[in-house]
Amino acid sequence: MIELHRNYALISVVLLVYTIIMIIPYTLDHLTQPQSLVWSLFGWTVLFSLVLFIIIRLHDEKNRKSIEAMKQKLAETERNKQDVEDGHHQVMEKKLLEIGMINASLNREVAERMQAETESRELQKQMELILNSAGEGIFGLDIHGNVTFVNTAASLMTGWEREEMIGKPHHELVHHTSPDGSPHVSEECLINQACRDGLVHISAEDCFWTREGDHFPVEYVSTPIVDEGRLCGAVVVFRDKSTFS
Repeated sequence: MIELHRNYALISVVLLVYTIIMIIPYTLDHLTQPQSLVWSLFGWTVLFSLVLFIIIRLHDEKNRKSIEAMKQKLAETERNKQDVEDGHHQVMEKKLLEIGMINASLNREVAERMQAETESRELQKQMELILNSAGEGIFGLDIHGNVTFVNTAASLMTGWEREEMIGKPHHELVHHTSPDGSPHVSEECLINQACRDGLVHISAEDCFWTREGDHFPVEYVSTPIVDEGRLCGAVVVFRDKSTFS
């Protein structure tokens, strides 16, 4: 507003100076005629005022249009800002909804997996109880012939603790020597062959060795483990023949 008043004052001064410059020659020519001079000055004053009024009106109109344009631009900016904010809120609400659905799905999946793992542990526990209650010795072997499972009967007959056998080659622990005392080559071991050829191998004339170096006659069945067509190892079920003789 102060800037606008300064513009008016500047326009007035410039117009006044211009008017004075225009009327000075005329005034000097009519100094001898006071009445004519008065009317001339009155006429110039009216003309000056009229021109000043027109200039101010034009300037006001221009300023009004500029202000209206600025107001429209500001209103449009506010609308755009509001649209952006509304769009942002909608996107955020949509994302929060999606995140909530994903979290719910993950929680459900985690709960189902935990339940499945609990059921699997319970089933594994029951299977171990059944296997440990069996009178025959049972070994679980991987594809390389390493021990993965030992039941109680197998541990008692061989003298090895289960923790000592897990992860070690079955052949080197209990099947390393023939009944006559000659070395038993691993490649000729029927138990290990079940892990390689996927066939069931049975023997009624063999022996296993204990941790103390004694041996006892056994009969066993080595059955391959096949999972979805893939050979994974073998299960060996055996018994001490001297106990049943």
